[in-house]
Amino acid sequence: MLSHPVLRRAQGAGRRWIAFATLTACVVTTWAVVGATPSDAGRRSATAAGATSPLVGFTVQVGPEERVFGPTGLTDFPYFSERGPSGRLFGFISNNDSYRVSTRNNRRIRDPKMILERGRPGAFDKCGAWLIGSVFKKTRRRWVGLYHAEAAGKGDNNWCIYRDQSTVSSVGRAVSNDGGRTWRKTGQVVTQDRRLDGPKTEDASLGRLMRYGDYLYLFYGGSVYRQGTQRRLLVARSRVSELGKRGTWRKWHCYRPSRLAERTCGFGGRGNAGLGGKAAPIELIDPMARVIVPNTYLHHSIALAATGTRGFRLWVSNTHDANPPLDPADPQSTDRAWAGSIQIYPPVSRPDDPLVDTWDRTRRAKQLYAYPSILSARGSSNTSGQVFYIYYVKLFPGDDFPQRHLMRRRVTLTKDDPSRLHRVALTTYFRKKDGRRRTTTEVPVSKSFRAQSTNGYLLSNGELHDGWIDVFECVKNGDYRLRTRRCRSAESKYRRVGWISPTETGHATVPIFRCFNQRSRNHFASTDPQCLGFEREARLGYGLPSV
Repeated sequence: MLSHPVLRRAQGAGRRWIAFATLTACVVTTWAVVGATPSDAGRRSATAAGATSPLVGFTVQVGPEERVFGPTGLTDFPYFSERGPSGRLFGFISNNDSYRVSTRNNRRIRDPKMILERGRPGAFDKCGAWLIGSVFKKTRRRWVGLYHAEAAGKGDNNWCIYRDQSTVSSVGRAVSNDGGRTWRKTGQVVTQDRRLDGPKTEDASLGRLMRYGDYLYLFYGGSVYRQGTQRRLLVARSRVSELGKRGTWRKWHCYRPSRLAERTCGFGGRGNAGLGGKAAPIELIDPMARVIVPNTYLHHSIALAATGTRGFRLWVSNTHDANPPLDPADPQSTDRAWAGSIQIYPPVSRPDDPLVDTWDRTRRAKQLYAYPSILSARGSSNTSGQVFYIYYVKLFPGDDFPQRHLMRRRVTLTKDDPSRLHRVALTTYFRKKDGRRRTTTEVPVSKSFRAQSTNGYLLSNGELHDGWIDVFECVKNGDYRLRTRRCRSAESKYRRVGWISPTETGHATVPIFRCFNQRSRNHFASTDPQCLGFEREARLGYGLPSV
């Protein structure tokens, strides 16, 4: 663990964040439309759009997992980065306070320096100020940003009590006059209701700032007035010329322009002010997939949601990447801004596994994935192309909040292979001190393991393709091995790693073998039929090549 004063300080704050994160992770139990499974949502949109659906015509390849930062208590919000006036890359992380970090290429980050501190007692950001990506650069040095703010709940005597969900979330504004090095808060700009007394889902939470045309758009989560407490994706906007100042934000809502007029949806009308006004939800997208960014390769906007129980899902808009992903003005229209989602990384367990993605960290708790973000290959947070990186916060099984890691993966899109056999890299890691190998789709907990080779790719979305079988990582006596369909009775199922074809096909052309090193008493996988000179136990099946 890095020795740094702000790192040590953050460890004490981790437990206080449990309740907020629990709500964030558990508010949504479906991924698109209430009552629809992820695959239902994607198929429904694709069926409606036919061959022109933005969800078809390309394949997604997800590379090996890379450890960027951690273990730490500071990574408690989506990571983002931007280049300063000199071209130097700055990264931004948050946990109650916000920090600027040093990095050359986002492979590693270091030296966190506080740039936004939580407010004083009684302030709307007394319990925290988390800087939101992206930022708007009016000039090379003049930057405008928003931040997720939390206040102490009503009757809590200025104590930040997260466990009972009483803290109040809203959105503040901050500016930088030196290209992102230092920031100054300017006040609160968006709230979801006027009362600001909970429940927490009524608040404006975990937003995302993005520019489209002449407006700055804030995508955020919150429940809709008189429609229950389920969190939805909501939108507010401010003119670029107004720089997101207080009083300039208007929410997307549905209203009657006049008594005799039909209802319409947009940013006009009354009662939709950024501070306390009403809003209408954007449909057919998970509200947790609000890290929205234009993609110049697909010519659509994309968004990412990441969990262990439902996998990583890439959402694709019906709208062009130059236009904001908003539903039609006609509230009766069946068209939607979002076409649906595709699974680009497999779920590690079943959707109802209570030990995966749990913020109640016990020794039995399994993997947790949270706070995903998308950055371009050069580190920009406001665009993406054929190649980009996804970042996310991760806890290994049994780890508590001071052991959070910031991870990333390289994502490649290709229209040359329209098979939609989305794939993830299967990597063998080697530990020099004892000669042990481990083949998996995620980095081992121990940093002493180093990536040695990629052994083909496993299918990420096998539930939608006939003939592919599950591959699980099973463990016994500290020895991890890959098995198809199920683990043996004496083994524990660590997680699902993907799907494999039992026979060679036109797409599945890479044979993958399970091998055993008798000397080190450990299993690994290889594309080498000779298993690098060790014992070959079985052929697992056939994987996919790189795109």
